[in-house]
Amino acid sequence: MYGLIDCNNFFVSCERVFNPSLNGRPVVVLSNNDGCVIARSNEAKALGIPMGCPAFQIKEHCDPRQVVQLSARHIVYADLSHRIMNILGSEVEDVEVYSVDEAFFRPPYDDVEQNHDFLARLVKKVYRSVGVPVSIGFAPSRSLAKIASHIAKKDRRITDGVYWLVRPEAIDIILRRTPIADVWGIGRRLTASLLERGIDTAYKFAQMPSGLVRALYSVTVERTQRELRGEDCIPVNPVNIAHSTLMTSRTFGHVLTDRREVQDAVVHFAQATARRLRDEHQVASTVTTYVRGDRFREDLPYYSNSCEMRLRTPSSSAMTIVYYALIAFNTIFREGMAYRKAGVMVGGLIPDTMVQLNVWDPEDYPKQRALMQAVDGINQHYGAHVVKLVPESGERSWVPHQTHLATTSKTLRIYTGQITKLPPKG
Repeated sequence: MYGLIDCNNFFVSCERVFNPSLNGRPVVVLSNNDGCVIARSNEAKALGIPMGCPAFQIKEHCDPRQVVQLSARHIVYADLSHRIMNILGSEVEDVEVYSVDEAFFRPPYDDVEQNHDFLARLVKKVYRSVGVPVSIGFAPSRSLAKIASHIAKKDRRITDGVYWLVRPEAIDIILRRTPIADVWGIGRRLTASLLERGIDTAYKFAQMPSGLVRALYSVTVERTQRELRGEDCIPVNPVNIAHSTLMTSRTFGHVLTDRREVQDAVVHFAQATARRLRDEHQVASTVTTYVRGDRFREDLPYYSNSCEMRLRTPSSSAMTIVYYALIAFNTIFREGMAYRKAGVMVGGLIPDTMVQLNVWDPEDYPKQRALMQAVDGINQHYGAHVVKLVPESGERSWVPHQTHLATTSKTLRIYTGQITKLPPKG
C-alpha cells in the first residue's frame, strides 16, 4: 500500500496560518513579480479564476476588489512544508517527498480500517501542529493513491480527509469517472493522442493491451497503465536524491542597466546556490552565469549571454562560487544593454566526501569548509543574510515586484531574517 499526503491549496493555506482573517475569503497567491496566479482558495476557484491567470486578467472573471491578492513568499512555504514532512516522517516510514506540498509514504498497517483511522488522526495532528489542512489517499500503487488523495480533497462528503482505493470494484468505478487528463503522468500531448483513439477515461486506458500501449508510446506510459491496475511498478525515488545541477535565478522587478546593480544580483544568486550545495552535501565542478534582457521591450536592445567557468577543485564555498560567478559575469556583461534577468548555475556535482584535492591549488579547502559551517550556523540562528560577502551591497534594487506582500503579522518577519524571536507581550 502507498499513501499520498497532499496539502490543500498549500500557498493560500500558509498565508491563512498567519492571517486567519483570510479564512472564507477569495484569496490568490501570485508568482514572481506578481505576474500570474499560482495558488487559489476554494472561494477564488468558485469565482472562475483559472490557474495561471495573469494578474491583470482577474478583472475578466470577477471584480478584483472581491479577491485578496498576495505576493508569494516561498521561504515561508518551504519552512511550513518542512514542518509537515517532519511530522509525517515521525509517524510513517519510507517517505518520498514528491513536491513542496506532496509526499508518498508507506501506511503502517496491513488492515485497511486501521490505516484509515491512523491516517485520520495524522490529518488532525498536522492541522493542529502546523495549521495547514491536508488530505490523504492510499491505494495499492502511487498512481491510484494520487487519485484517492484528489478525491479526499475534492469530495465534501469526506470529513476526515482520508480516502482509500483498495477493492477492485471500487477502483473500477472511480477509474470510469476519472478523465484521462487527470491521471498522474499523462500530459497534454499524450492526452490528445489517447482522445483521438477514443480513450477518454482512466478505465479505458487501463483496459488497453499493455503491448499496444508500449508499442504506441513508451515503457513509462505502460508502467502508468499497470499502476492503474494496482501494480506497484514506478521506481522508487529516494528523498535525498542528489541533483545533477543547481540554479538560482530571478526576473528583476524592472530593467537594470547599471553594472553594479546586476552584479549585486549575481553575487546574491551565487551565495544562495552555494548554500544549497552545502545543504545537499555536494560540491560543484563548474559555475555558469547568464544574463538576459527583456524580449518584450521593443524600445530596448535585447541581449542574452552566458559563460561557464571550471573550478580548479570542486567546492561548495560561497567565496569560491562567487569568485567564479563574477569572472563569468565580467566576461559577458555589456555596457549599454538592458537586463531583466540573471542567474547562476553550478554543475558537475559530486558528494563532498569524494573531492580530490589539487596539489597546485593554493586554497585551503578544509579551512573554507569550517568557515562556511560557522557562517551557516550564524545565519540559521540569527536569520538569513546576517553574514554575507562584501561584494553583495544589500541595496537589492533587482528584487522582483511584491506589491501585495502581506505584513499583517510580526511572526512573518522571522522567516525574512529580520528578527529571531517575537518581542515580549506588552
